[in-house]
Amino acid sequence: MDIDTRRPRARSARILSPLFGMAVTGALLAGCAAPASPTPTVTQTVIASADPAPSSSPSASPSASAADVSPSGIGEVELGTPYDGAVTAAGATPVEACPWLASAEADGYTLILQRPEPSEQDPPVVDLVQVSASPADLEGGSPVGPVTAEGIGVGSRVDQALAAYPDASEIESVGDRRYLAVESQAGAGSVFLTYTAGTDTIWAVTATTLEEPPYESCG
Repeated sequence: MDIDTRRPRARSARILSPLFGMAVTGALLAGCAAPASPTPTVTQTVIASADPAPSSSPSASPSASAADVSPSGIGEVELGTPYDGAVTAAGATPVEACPWLASAEADGYTLILQRPEPSEQDPPVVDLVQVSASPADLEGGSPVGPVTAEGIGVGSRVDQALAAYPDASEIESVGDRRYLAVESQAGAGSVFLTYTAGTDTIWAVTATTLEEPPYESCG
């Protein structure tokens, strides 16, 4: 009877042994599976690396935005629109000695609006809008205020303007006044850059329906 009792125990040991091995194997596999936890980390890293893409949009927007200066006007002042309404919208003040002109001081430049004198239209319309500054207050190459589609404005250098507009036409005015005609559009107007002969700084930018800016608007 003793022999018969030992044999089942031996068989039980053999049966438990594989089960024990499976348990150990499962524990090892579970331990091996633990390194899979970095997978979410990889996913987070991919998401984090994608963050710079949206941040690049704002930096691109300036170059993609519409130009402040065009043959149709400067900023919110459009050529051919009613003069009185444009003066009010721009916050400009009529020039007492020359009622066909209005001006407004901005950050580093002066805005001028002009209507024909005498006016052939009722109500009179804007035929010139200009931004300008004293050449002594400008640092060549650093534009202030509104700029053209090519980034040229008051304070830009003449060589920068010619590089941006290689087909520009140079116009000699009274004395040492010079204009660069850089843009023109049928049915709208033209853009002129003003500088003084012998210098390289643009001190006025004009959009007008006239053939060229007048040497003196109020003289």
